[in-house]
Amino acid sequence: MKKSILVAVVVMMLAAACSNTKETPSGLKYTVVRKGDGAESKAGQILVMNFLFKDAKDSVWTDSKAMGYPTMVQKQDSVPAGDGVLEVFQLLTKGDSVTFQITAKELFEKTFRQPLPPGTDSTGLFTFQIGVTDVVDEEGAKKLQSEIMAKMNEKEIVKQREQLAIDTVIIDNYLKEKSVVAQKTESGLRYVIEKPGSGANAMAGQTVRVNYSGFLLDGRCFDSSIESVARANNVYNEARAPYEPIELQLGYRQVIPGWEEALSLMNKGSKMTVFIPSGLAYGAQRRSELIAENTILRFEMELVEIK
Repeated sequence: MKKSILVAVVVMMLAAACSNTKETPSGLKYTVVRKGDGAESKAGQILVMNFLFKDAKDSVWTDSKAMGYPTMVQKQDSVPAGDGVLEVFQLLTKGDSVTFQITAKELFEKTFRQPLPPGTDSTGLFTFQIGVTDVVDEEGAKKLQSEIMAKMNEKEIVKQREQLAIDTVIIDNYLKEKSVVAQKTESGLRYVIEKPGSGANAMAGQTVRVNYSGFLLDGRCFDSSIESVARANNVYNEARAPYEPIELQLGYRQVIPGWEEALSLMNKGSKMTVFIPSGLAYGAQRRSELIAENTILRFEMELVEIK
């Protein structure tokens, strides 16, 4: 008798779980953890969410609660075909909590619309956990952002100072261990001019072409614009072929702050090794499986051309 009751309970639990599993138009399955009682949201309104997603190794890439401010996504009239993540957003309203998984290949191709980061398993599953706390219009979103930023600014400044102090010790110890003599800027950047160039240094507004290779302090390479270096370090990506110097315009925030500052110290033909504190790189944001939160970066850079 007890066994039959237990079986019945298990069956009921499985049935409930199945009833909470939904599917988007493109076929992405998601589970409704909690159904809100909010009115249906409309195109143009903004979802205010607690938002977390992590990779197959349980490494968290984004966690709005940990960052201290919610994620905001505006609902659209329509979404690109096959973008399951945005399809889920379109179906959410105030009070809803959902979770789902999606392969790295589908996530980067159809949602992020960019190549997979080097070293990322295309078949690995990313897990999303989303809870909608509010639905507001654009004016409400601006007001909420202002309130959040006002509260966070002071805390963020303190955090940045504390992290810079930590990064400074790590970089200085590394340089001492490697017997590297580097120059230092007020921001905390360390750099070594490996080869001097000619002419004036690059300035904001100018377009430059740069060859680079990026490393962690432990020597692992995460990216390079030079094919031979990429292949030698197992980060070659066919999607970016042919490999060539990248082109960017200084002063327009097209690259991390550490790059902007480093390039302003270089002239045409110069080569530099630069050590970038995490606050001048990607800060507390995870960038890839290799570049975790608060990661110090080392770049070997060559300023090929100033236009």
